[in-house]
Amino acid sequence: MAKNFCNDLDAVSFVKAFKKECEGVATRLNVPIENILGLAAQESQYGKGRIARDLKNYFSMHAPAAFQIGSEHPQENRKIKVAKFSRFRDCAESFEKQFGHAVKGKADPLVFAQALVAVRFNTGRAEDGGRANFIPYLVGIIGAVKGRLSC
Repeated sequence: MAKNFCNDLDAVSFVKAFKKECEGVATRLNVPIENILGLAAQESQYGKGRIARDLKNYFSMHAPAAFQIGSEHPQENRKIKVAKFSRFRDCAESFEKQFGHAVKGKADPLVFAQALVAVRFNTGRAEDGGRANFIPYLVGIIGAVKGRLSC
């Protein structure tokens, strides 16, 4: 039985809210929009995460980052600082500037995710600050976002 990705109204709202903001980045990087939107959805918990809500940082960009307007330590982690942005677009373009070279032309979600691990956007290992199983998790979210684009 196929999943109905349209049932999660919060996730559909996130996709609709930021689709236009991701189009330019996706076009310039020659990747499907769901790759960029999926990464933002994964990193920000579909916009519900504190760093996304409070800092407009939907890609978990560390400071210093292009276009940031400030920075702060994440809760309970004094070792790093994350960037603060004024809007989603600035955060997306900051991601493009820092990591775009690694994912440019990588349309396949698996290859896209592997490229992000290769440049240490996320290590894929919880023991060093990454997300365990980052690659399959991101691939799944990209697939869900692709489904939600038609809702």
